[in-house]
Amino acid sequence: MESVKISEKQLYSIISESIVKILREERSENIDNDIIELISYLHNMQKPLREIHWNTNEYSTHMVTDETIDDVIEWEDTLAEAFVSNTNIELTISDVKPSSDYKTLMEELINKASTIKDNISDNKEYDSICAVLDEIIEKSNQLLYKSQLK
Repeated sequence: MESVKISEKQLYSIISESIVKILREERSENIDNDIIELISYLHNMQKPLREIHWNTNEYSTHMVTDETIDDVIEWEDTLAEAFVSNTNIELTISDVKPSSDYKTLMEELINKASTIKDNISDNKEYDSICAVLDEIIEKSNQLLYKSQLK
């Protein structure tokens, strides 16, 4: 068997490329898990939103939670469809326990969506998901503002 000689520079390049590839794959898997967690959060936040909606005596809270429920259902569906079409990963909704307080629910949603967007915004593969996240962040901020009006 003939031995192959490679320079130290070539070896360094091969090792560096391998490390970058492993980190990208690991990062991609983590991003996918974060997106699945966000979809699960959207799914599971519908119950506490409905409870807030039904049990409030304030007209503004009743109206804003009604609007939020409609948006959350749409975001869950749109994000899940974009995710599955981009990744071909079969979705399973996990049991995430969201807060029962409207402000906390919305702040957690905004934080989760913003974190994921920050991690994927430089990857063209996730453009359709970024568009959904932009909508979630923008509209959630508007709904949170509306909820504070009396």
